[in-house]
Amino acid sequence: MDVPGGIYVKITCKQQDLSRGLATVGHAVSSRSTLPILVNILLETDQGRLKLSATNLEIRIHCWIEAEVQETGSTTVPAKLITDFVNSLPQAPVEINVAEETNSINIKSVRSSATIKGMDPSEFPLNPITESEANPVILDAGLLKTMINEVAFAAADDDSRPVFTSVHIEIGNEKLTFAAADSFRLAVRTAALPGNEQEGGSFLVPARTLIELGRILPAEGTVQMIITPNVKQVLFRTERIDLIAQLMEGTFPNFRQIIPKEHSTRAVVETKEFAAAVKSVTPFARDSSNITRLKVTSGDEEGGEPNALTIEATAEDVGNNVSTINAAVDGPEQQIIFNVKYLADVLSVIGTPEVALELTSDARPGVIRPVGPADYTYVIMPMSTNR
Repeated sequence: MDVPGGIYVKITCKQQDLSRGLATVGHAVSSRSTLPILVNILLETDQGRLKLSATNLEIRIHCWIEAEVQETGSTTVPAKLITDFVNSLPQAPVEINVAEETNSINIKSVRSSATIKGMDPSEFPLNPITESEANPVILDAGLLKTMINEVAFAAADDDSRPVFTSVHIEIGNEKLTFAAADSFRLAVRTAALPGNEQEGGSFLVPARTLIELGRILPAEGTVQMIITPNVKQVLFRTERIDLIAQLMEGTFPNFRQIIPKEHSTRAVVETKEFAAAVKSVTPFARDSSNITRLKVTSGDEEGGEPNALTIEATAEDVGNNVSTINAAVDGPEQQIIFNVKYLADVLSVIGTPEVALELTSDARPGVIRPVGPADYTYVIMPMSTNR
């Protein structure tokens, strides 16, 4: 089917590139909006490439893909419809045409041709960003993905305390720090920024925004992080992707005061074994307010009980599960109750072969750290022993 009238946009690109670009910006498409334009993706030519954009007014994502541009212009089309159609096409060149004085887009491939009605691109909301004159913070993309993965999950998802739905980011002293917390746990990750002597201060990025960023970042390459002069927006920029987000207002609590300065017992266990044990007790804990009892046993030199970590959960109407794993224990025996979900969450993101569990008493916070690097700390509050 040919597009009626003259053509003012004509582009040819690879199906796999277009599919990947649509998936990338799709993370910013609004799922619930009273503005119809927000369920659309903006397509426009930009310096010899095809630029795709989407926004939900909280974040905006741009993605550039290589294309042969014969005629320049722009339009917007429904995100789901164009994404589903392009994904159904074979990996072959795709030709995109937009009719003059309309916003209908015609997409041709080797065996398919579709026309999709769009909307006027002038209705697409602008989200301009004034980039700081200061040098951007240069980050490794893989490291940034890891930091997001290890911290953002600990943020609260209850909007009644907005500050706790964000990730606190600090830049200074050649170091980058991410911290997220709710009322029951805290995750802190640091990374060196050698040569970066600028004092960037601190700011709050919504955890949902960082999670979306982590999903679209490439595994390799660099990312520029740029804060606007008025500290209202942050821009994350890679070679082909921009993500612009609104920063949150508020003051994050002094999280360093929450981290215990000492412990009386430390148990080192294999990460995979600990995670498997927690997984096995989860169905039982789920039926009893997620209560999971941990017992660190410190053996003696006379051949008594071996050093071990025992994880137990009991559901009165179902039964119970007890898992015991070997541990290298330093300190006296300890027992404590944790929320099983908070244990499972952190063990799913720690990548070192071993983790350390540090305890002081059944009423004080526990700490989980990877064994080896000293760049990650996870603090977890105990549950009441009266339950």
